[in-house]
Formats: sequence, C-alpha cells, structure tokens
Amino acid sequence: MVLIHQSIEFHNTAALEPLHGLPGLALVRFPRAVREALNPRGRFIAALAVGCELRFVTPAPTFQLTLLAHADEVRLQIYCGDFAHSEPVLAPGQTRVLHLSPPERFALVPRATLSTTAFSPEVWRVQISGGGVSFLGLDTLGFPLRPPAPTEKPRLRWLAHGSSITHSWAKGYPHQAARRLRADVLNKGMSGSCHCEPELAAHLATESWHFATLELGVNMRGEFSPEAFALRAARMLDTLLKAKPGAPVFLITHFPNLDHHPLGEPGLAGRRQAAFDETLRELARRHAAQGVHLIEGREVLTDFHGLSADLLHPSDHGHVQMGENLARLLSPHLTALQVS
Repeated sequence: MVLIHQSIEFHNTAALEPLHGLPGLALVRFPRAVREALNPRGRFIAALAVGCELRFVTPAPTFQLTLLAHADEVRLQIYCGDFAHSEPVLAPGQTRVLHLSPPERFALVPRATLSTTAFSPEVWRVQISGGGVSFLGLDTLGFPLRPPAPTEKPRLRWLAHGSSITHSWAKGYPHQAARRLRADVLNKGMSGSCHCEPELAAHLATESWHFATLELGVNMRGEFSPEAFALRAARMLDTLLKAKPGAPVFLITHFPNLDHHPLGEPGLAGRRQAAFDETLRELARRHAAQGVHLIEGREVLTDFHGLSADLLHPSDHGHVQMGENLARLLSPHLTALQVS
C-alpha cells in the first residue's frame, strides 16, 4: 500500500500520526497495532523514521518543505531522481523550513541523459537518516504538486528486513544494492530488536514486494536459544512464503564480526550465531523449491576491515562493499521476475 498525503507519497511509511505536544504528523514505519506487539526496544524503533522518504513531483522553481526533528539530530539525503541534491540537517526539537530549487544544470544536458536512471529526475526524494521526524507541510507557492507515477519509479520492489546493519538509509548496504539493481527498497530493519515476532511477519507479508532479504539472528543471540530462534525464523519464513508464493526470499547468515574470531573458545554469542546460521542454511535447503535462497554473510562483507571499531557494524566503506557484493549475488535470481 502506498501512503499518499497532501499529494505527496510517503515511501516506506506505514502511517502519519499526531504526537502529543508536537505540531505536524510523525512518520512511522509500522502501524501502531504491530508496534505494540513487539519487544520493548522494537516498539520504539518501529516508530522512528529512518529510511522513510517523501516523494513528489512539482514544476515549482522553488518550494518550501517544513519538517520537525523530535529528540535527535536528523540528516536528510535529498535527491532529484537518483542525483544527489543536498544533505540538510534538522536540529533536535526544532522546526526547519527548507527552501529547495531544482538543479539549474539539468537544463544544460539532453533530457535523455538524465533519464537513464531508476527514478525520473523530476521526482524529488527526501530520505530521512533516523530519529523521529514530523511533517508540517509543503508549499509549492501555487505550482502543481503530485505524487510520482509508477513509470517514474523502479518497478522492482525489495523488502529488506534485519538488524541495525540492515536498518539504514541512503548509505546503508540495502540502499547501495538497490541502486545497482534499479530496485525500490522497503527498509524494514529493526535496530537492536529484530526478534522475528509473528505480528511483524504478518505485517511484512502484507507489504508490496517482489523479493525479500532476511538478515536474521544477530539481535537474538543474547536472549533466544537455538531452538527458539529456529521456531521464530521458520514461522516468519512460512508466513512470507504463503503470502507471496513464487517470490524469491533470500536468507542471509551473520555478517563477519568479532565473534567469528574469538581469542579462545567461542562465547555464548559465537556459539549461538553458528547455530542460528545452520538453521538458516537448513531452512534454505528445505524450501529451495519455493524460491528460498541462502546468501552467506561472509560473501557480502568480504573485508573484515569494512567493519567499524565495534567490530560488529559496517563502516561507510563496508556498506558500499556489501551493497556491491549483494547486488551481484541477487541479480541472477531476479532477471526472470515478472514485475508489475
């Protein structure tokens, strides 16, 4: 389902909700009923706007977009189609009016040169890096405003679910890979709270997508036994397969991290991530005839130095490498998809 409000498409946004004491409408990625069924951290994370995106088309030579960051500084990545336009910052607790104009140099090259990308260059895209954000309004000063047409966006739609490594915006690996695949990514990652709840799985099954990637396990190592993980992962996969028969689903094992290289015997996290990965491999084998594929995390992040200093989360360099590798691994399985 595409959310349209005031002639703007709110991509990767489940709802626009009023917040007590704040003006405007908050962008949230999951409906309230789903959020309230999640683990405590998940309820908070599911209401944040990271990866949400405003999309619209207007011939206005200048316009004003008004947004409010709630409690944290928020960086925006603004595009004209696939062309990076600017990266303004929203200060916490402050309303900001952005005055935006289309790039003057677009008029200096043939229209066909600008139209070889996945998004039409006429489509304004305002992507949110994280935190809570409210929409207060868009004023085109009397010029027309409309949401993008289907022909102005990628036809191939990708559901990306996983931990904080997946839960990202323009610079994260799903978005890096999507750009290379010319796909439109729905980023439904859950930072620090990816626990495979059945209510979350049921919601993901209702989203509009042609293929899905599931990066599961790293957030469940401390709290869940291998048996509990196997049950939840199998149920999530079964829910998606029943909802989207024939749609490819890719299970991704743990990306390289410090627990792959212990100084001594593996600790609890290392032992569990090894067991969880075996579960994912077995699920892929069991459901191969239904379009389930396995991607090893070490084939996505191939350089251990692509991690940040916490030896768990990738750096910007790591995300770029992961996006390139994942796009290469996914591509052969997507060419035969019937996309509508």
